[in-house]
Amino acid sequence: MNTLISLIGIASILSTPLGALAASPDECRTEMNFQMAREQRLYRAHLFGKKNAKDAAVGEVRYDNEGISWIKQDNSGTPWATFDPNNSGLKWSNFLMDQEDENAPILPLKGIFETKRMMTSELIPYALQSIRALECRLESLCDIIEISALQTTETPVRINKVQPFGCTAFADVYTLSSCHFSEPDENILSQTDSKTYCSDVSRQLLQREVELLKLTVEYDAGYRTLMQFAGNFDIFLREMRWPLTTTLRQAVQLIGQLQRIPCFISSCDASPKPKVQ
Repeated sequence: MNTLISLIGIASILSTPLGALAASPDECRTEMNFQMAREQRLYRAHLFGKKNAKDAAVGEVRYDNEGISWIKQDNSGTPWATFDPNNSGLKWSNFLMDQEDENAPILPLKGIFETKRMMTSELIPYALQSIRALECRLESLCDIIEISALQTTETPVRINKVQPFGCTAFADVYTLSSCHFSEPDENILSQTDSKTYCSDVSRQLLQREVELLKLTVEYDAGYRTLMQFAGNFDIFLREMRWPLTTTLRQAVQLIGQLQRIPCFISSCDASPKPKVQ
């Protein structure tokens, strides 16, 4: 469970300055969507785990540090390919994919629901802690967006600390240059739009993940219950195998000996009843 603790303090894209972009509401929204998607993938990796690239299933999709998606096409020496137009035809090996993965510092990661020999009720506190960590990270992102909207430079600005209420502080993070609006007085609508959009989308994302977590807990509880029942029933059958077989064998032998039991004269040698005319 110690991997869950790192969900709040792990270095993420929030602490990585991005290149300068022309600030506009559309580009700011695109950047927010990208950052929220990255936080969602990090959260799900802590729930369900994330293996090394060589152990990933064919068809699995992963993202590198630049947000480019890669899909594992086969089990060859360079199985990872991308459909990004700027990297057309480029393929990566499993080793390079591990090095450039957006979650490279924590790979391989064992998920909460991969924990064995525990009941689902014992995993619920850790799952709730992870959803709370996601909430804190999304709120931190919205705080960064709000600060970014007030910046007039074209390059990211370093922020000493961001700490939403009730959350662990995020130190040494950077603003998003795509959300810098050079003239705040004339771009007040863009500032308001970015702040409102981040708040609304992050809340919808969190609500969706909460509902999916409920479904996951129910499925995991049913699966673990079935496995426990199957295991206990298998033990029961192994214990009953020889006594039950011996009992059936003895019963068959007894039935075979019934013909040797003598009949009573009154029942075996009685004459047939006379016919009534």
